[in-house]
Amino acid sequence: MINTYSSDYWSELSRNNHRFDVKDSIEMLESLSVHELMSMADSLTDLQIGNRVTFAVSYNINYSNFCAASCPICAFYVPAKIRGKTDRGYELTVDDVKNELEKAKAFHPTEIHMVGGFNPYLPLEYYEEIFSTVRNYMPESTLKALTIPEISFIAKVTGNSVKETIERLHAAGMQAHTGGGAEIFDPDVRKIITTPEKISGDEYLNIAKLLHSMGIRGNSTMTYGHVEKWNHIADHMIKLRDCEDESPGFLSFIPLKYSPENTPLMKMGMVRGPSPGDKDLKVIALARIILGNSIKNISVYWVAIGKGIAQMALTGGGNDLVGTAVSEKIFGATNRHEQTTVEELSSMIREIGKIPAKRDTFYNIRGYF
Repeated sequence: MINTYSSDYWSELSRNNHRFDVKDSIEMLESLSVHELMSMADSLTDLQIGNRVTFAVSYNINYSNFCAASCPICAFYVPAKIRGKTDRGYELTVDDVKNELEKAKAFHPTEIHMVGGFNPYLPLEYYEEIFSTVRNYMPESTLKALTIPEISFIAKVTGNSVKETIERLHAAGMQAHTGGGAEIFDPDVRKIITTPEKISGDEYLNIAKLLHSMGIRGNSTMTYGHVEKWNHIADHMIKLRDCEDESPGFLSFIPLKYSPENTPLMKMGMVRGPSPGDKDLKVIALARIILGNSIKNISVYWVAIGKGIAQMALTGGGNDLVGTAVSEKIFGATNRHEQTTVEELSSMIREIGKIPAKRDTFYNIRGYF
């Protein structure tokens, strides 16, 4: 039986820094309308962040789309086992990366975002060489690279410990991790949306703690809008909160809305389409309420949810638009080809009465608009 308390009850709890558990979260979601939830989250944002909305000028480089995991929620990958038998897959050479960096210079990026598939054919030296190339070519930009499962996979296939792998990648130029690959931590959901090649939720959290203990910070993520339920979403956020409290290092929380087009999960009929906009707004608001005291930056990824919903989410718990995401290919593989500019993101923020600010990867402000 779900209790239905008033919005004043839940607001009082949140203002008093109550540590919401899964039961609390579900009761609150059942009690409040999306507008009440957003209003509560917006009040917390004002207290924790203020009236500023940030974004990075980011340029994406996806070094390879060959992947040994072949997760049902992904449209980006080409199976690694057909490497050499298809022209759909690729691996960027050092010269290819240099060409991408030449393109990136026109945008004056504050960060280079670099991720790819689980490519079992690339040695650790490959990553070291392309990372050092990025740092040498663009020393003014932060290199934010690799999802946490990628780091684990690279360690495994190259025969190194995770710690040694991180040390070498960091020495080569990796300054922050992307936080990607968290998906949903619940093991039953994870079995449906990933494959055994991807690490478990507990392993993700343990590697995050290791990265943070080594001084390498990064984002945290969650992929929602597929087969999960609200209790899985709340549980995921709470586990990230507890991880951050134990081993600080998460710069932000980025909910990633599942984009189903061209993915195996949709082709199998397990999902019919993207989640509705009101769910996107509830996810952002819930993140602010559960996570805001521990991970204060709640990011709204406009690429995944669209610019209109993103703008609304900034009035309901969000305080960051992630970045310009120039040359993004992973969501692009699901036929989402939206693009933006610094000017457009700034305008989106000003239209809702907030102050746009350019930031670096570590949320240091680099300028106002």
